[in-house]
Amino acid sequence: MSRNTRHLLGRIFGAACALLLVAGCGETVPLALAFPSSEAFVRSANARVYVVDVGDDLGVCPTLLMRAELGTLVGDVAQTDLRPVCDFRAGAVQLPDVPQGVHAYVAIATNEAGQVLLSGCRIADPYVDDGPLEITLSTTERYRSTFPAGSASPMCSVEDKCVRSCR
Repeated sequence: MSRNTRHLLGRIFGAACALLLVAGCGETVPLALAFPSSEAFVRSANARVYVVDVGDDLGVCPTLLMRAELGTLVGDVAQTDLRPVCDFRAGAVQLPDVPQGVHAYVAIATNEAGQVLLSGCRIADPYVDDGPLEITLSTTERYRSTFPAGSASPMCSVEDKCVRSCR
């Protein structure tokens, strides 16, 4: 290899490294879900989090929540697999390689049949604060119609659900 070729390759490699440092590869983002009640947690089976690029539209959460509840939302930045809600409670769910910057973090919690019972959205840059990125969930119309006010509470506690797998 000639000296000029080595010099050119060195410059290309150096430029590529500098670009990676400036663009930054994402880090792992630990996730936490805040359920509206212990009953809502027990009635939920699984959850998923989508990470969506919002650009300059910081008011996009209502649209994203509607798409999540309809099942048409795709995490264009990242998304978790559908995981048991107890995995989120245990802090065992993380998103790898999320780029730095502000994104929408949309979470859904479903019942055993896959119907969305809870949803939540948060616009955040997870690298600003320490600790897990917490998304607060609220009940959906499906939850409110399935479990109207005054419905009997589940016979299972949060601890029982996660330790003994009761429903």
